[in-house]
Amino acid sequence: MNYQLRRSAMLILLALSVVARGLSDSAAAQTNAPSRRVAGLSGFGCDRNDQVALVFRHRLLELGWIEGTNILLDCVSTLSAEQLPSLAAELIGRRPDVLVASPIAYIRALKQATATIPIVMVSTTDPVENGLVTNFSRPEANVTGIASSTPELISKRIELLKEMLPRLMRFAVIHAGAPGGTYSRVVRENVALAAARFGFAWREFTVAEPNDVDGIFAQLGAEGFDAVYMPPTPLIYTRQTQIAAMALKYRVAPVSDLPSFATSGFLLTYGPDLSGIWIRGAEYVDKILRGANPGDLPVEQPSKFSLVINLKTAQALGVTVPPSLLSRVSELIE
Repeated sequence: MNYQLRRSAMLILLALSVVARGLSDSAAAQTNAPSRRVAGLSGFGCDRNDQVALVFRHRLLELGWIEGTNILLDCVSTLSAEQLPSLAAELIGRRPDVLVASPIAYIRALKQATATIPIVMVSTTDPVENGLVTNFSRPEANVTGIASSTPELISKRIELLKEMLPRLMRFAVIHAGAPGGTYSRVVRENVALAAARFGFAWREFTVAEPNDVDGIFAQLGAEGFDAVYMPPTPLIYTRQTQIAAMALKYRVAPVSDLPSFATSGFLLTYGPDLSGIWIRGAEYVDKILRGANPGDLPVEQPSKFSLVINLKTAQALGVTVPPSLLSRVSELIE
């Protein structure tokens, strides 16, 4: 975590303690109120000190939900798709008032397990095409929340990369798991369009197990690939620092969506404001706990996007960041 994120986390922790003290008297008056339970199914871990976890809890606190007094927060996480049905059933057995999940497979596991408990999806790619909701304006059923990505963002990342690597000739896409499903198809279609537009060759690779990444990067280096795009799926997310190091070792420029990947050493990331998405996720939870029907709450799409560039990685790869990008960057990692 860079200095700015560490400072933000410290400020949030301070705010939590100050607000909690300020609300202690009113909390005492609510001790007879039944606690509400919010349960999460995550592919990205359950670290309570993770930046988005801090932001999520802080926003709930601002909305009057005091952990341990009138709300209980629960979370389980796995990288194994085979475990999702049993974990979803386990969470539902704990009788939560609201479920929170990310990414797509985890939301789908909860939706298949319950048609009654409200589900707030957070940072979700194209929930309509993936069959999670019927439409954005009125999702119906028990699922709502925040989408996180559109097909245009994939092309935009490559466009930004092309400005940094004007001689881009060979581009790789690494999928975690079998490269099937809606999102993999969307990635494939948009990379193909970008390849035709910018004149580079590209190829897909698949990571089935964490150790597969090492061999794939060795192959990318041996075959002279210039850059690689890795969607932030759970397996990739949990190894982002090691992946960034391998990319440097084999001199392949790594690109992804989330700012944390740039902090970990990826050359460039472009995507929605993740903290803002989780703040809105907390607000969806609040509305549902106060009686809103999830099927009546429109699914939101992000409107704020950030470009983050790691200058250390650029220097290590011998890449010059053009002024045209420096003028648009949201954050520089130095």
